[in-house]
Amino acid sequence: MATWEVELFISGPITIGGRIRLNDESSLHLGNPFYTDIDLRRVPSGVLANLRAPATSNQLANQAALLFGGRMLDALAININLSLFVSLFERRISERRVSRTDGSPVKRIVEQKEWHAACELSHLLAEREPTFLRALGWYRKGLYTEDPFDSFLAFWTSIEIVASKYHPSTNRAKTGSKSQIWESFKDLWGDIDEWPVIKGDTHWIDRNHEIRNHIAHGVASIDVRQVETVVEKLGTIKRVAHTFLKDWKMHKLKLKDNSPTAALPETSTLTV
Repeated sequence: MATWEVELFISGPITIGGRIRLNDESSLHLGNPFYTDIDLRRVPSGVLANLRAPATSNQLANQAALLFGGRMLDALAININLSLFVSLFERRISERRVSRTDGSPVKRIVEQKEWHAACELSHLLAEREPTFLRALGWYRKGLYTEDPFDSFLAFWTSIEIVASKYHPSTNRAKTGSKSQIWESFKDLWGDIDEWPVIKGDTHWIDRNHEIRNHIAHGVASIDVRQVETVVEKLGTIKRVAHTFLKDWKMHKLKLKDNSPTAALPETSTLTV
């Protein structure tokens, strides 16, 4: 196959201190020749990434770049917890959404080691825990989408995917997704009085699962009151999802933040 160089724009409240080049050898060990050379540069909307893509056509090269670039951002977003959007086109409009101090955009400087760690983590998860990587993708979508209903669904789905795959094998977990989330929270955090963010709230899962169903099945009316209800809950569900995924990554997958040398076991110890 021919090798193509694909240009991707990473939009969001981030920047880099200077030009960064990543020679990612981990992809070669996993039999993936795509991520072997990544060049990152600053642009007004965020970061410009040039990736090499072996493919039979430029269309396939573009799609492959978006797929693998997106996975890298999924792994990065859970660590820095900022909105990151990747596209073949630059989204200059995103600058207007960045917090400003003294009239200047405030942007998070992402260091080379963080890019490298995200790149390697995405490869490891794609190879050995693709379900968890998919959950990270939904969390990142919740961060960048501008639709409050979509954002709520994305954060909830990131929790639900992990719980449905990895929940403890209990009789209660067999009754459905709500119980699977409950059992996963208990397995990770212990008694409900010890849960972060929603400590002692025995009805939080039920309430948010009902909202999820109303939105997903088109039951929720699109009016100001319903939008306000969802917007009011976005902050909490975002914090719960972020804490849950971060803690699961650290305590269940045994992967620490920004640890490029971390590796999952060949056979995962997680049970379904």
